[in-house]
Amino acid sequence: MIKNIKYTLIFLFLLSCGYSPIYQTNQKINFKLDVINFSGDNEIGREIIKSLEKFKEGENSNIFNVNLKINKREVIVTKDKKGDPSSFKSTIEVNLDLINKTNARVINKKFIEEITYDSIENKFELNQYKKKLEKNMVFKIVQDIGIFFSVIQNDM
Repeated sequence: MIKNIKYTLIFLFLLSCGYSPIYQTNQKINFKLDVINFSGDNEIGREIIKSLEKFKEGENSNIFNVNLKINKREVIVTKDKKGDPSSFKSTIEVNLDLINKTNARVINKKFIEEITYDSIENKFELNQYKKKLEKNMVFKIVQDIGIFFSVIQNDM
């Protein structure tokens, strides 16, 4: 009997805590992106722009232009006894500049994703693995940009 009351109180407490999901898609956005420019890696830039298209819709007073500078680096971390690379470190860096069209206010933010992975003898499988890791890193960066937009919209 006491356990049931205890679990009921915990359940009621958790229901009233005010939880709201971060990645909520139907959230109201009080700004609009107008022009999106990028420089750097084309594949990564196209993926990020495709994900930012949802912020181009609507009529809002806060209109921003977006400039993206994308850097992708791959570095050999370790080599084996023969001198062949045995592990790599891949880094994607995205510099985001939001420029307000009404008051020319500029907001800068840098997003960095890094991953270290081991080499595979089969070069085809290694390239497929690199592409998969790159897609995952771009997805994380896009999620971080979405969170950044939801945070800055409270400051406007």
